[in-house]
This record gives sequence, C-alpha cells and structure tokens, in this order.
Amino acid sequence: MDPVQASNATLLSPPYIFRLSILATAGLVLMWGAFWWAVTRRGESVRGILASPGFFRTVVVMGVVAATTVLCLAGHLESNLAGAILSGIVGYVLGQLSGHAPNPSHE
Repeated sequence: MDPVQASNATLLSPPYIFRLSILATAGLVLMWGAFWWAVTRRGESVRGILASPGFFRTVVVMGVVAATTVLCLAGHLESNLAGAILSGIVGYVLGQLSGHAPNPSHE
C-alpha cells in the first residue's frame, strides 16, 4: 500500500464536530449535576468526596477520554493512537477495580 495514498476515512466538518462537543459537554454537565444532587440528597460530605483520590482519578480519566475523542474527531489524532490511549485508560480502570476486589475466604 502506498503511504502517500489518501485514506478512505471520512473527516467530519468543523461545525459538526463543534455540535458534537457541545452535546458531549451538555451530557457531562448533566451527569455531574445528577452526581452532586445524589451526593447532597444522601447527606454525604462534599469535602470528603473532593479530598478522595478516587474522585480526581475519575475526573482525569473523563478529561482524557473527552480530549482524545475530540482530537480524533477533529482529525488531529490518528485513530490507532486514539485507540491506544483509550485502551490504556480501560486497562487502568480495570486494574484499579481488580485491586479493590474482595479476597475470597479460605476455609
């Protein structure tokens, strides 16, 4: 395959990418609003949540996923690189989950 040959990938227009980013931002804001509403309704400590390392890990993962998606849709990030970043995040998240799994009891 000739490296100069154009790919068959369809690039999205900038206005369409802008609308997608607005939709994604609105979804994130809605979900964060629901999260904080649930926190206050249950009477949880907001300070405790903000001081938790898990909270910042979640925020960072969400930011990396959002940035990777926008850059890939805009054509500034190759799809194989975006896939590598996203699969690394999935591995990180699953690794964190498996690290907190309860140990089976031995009889």
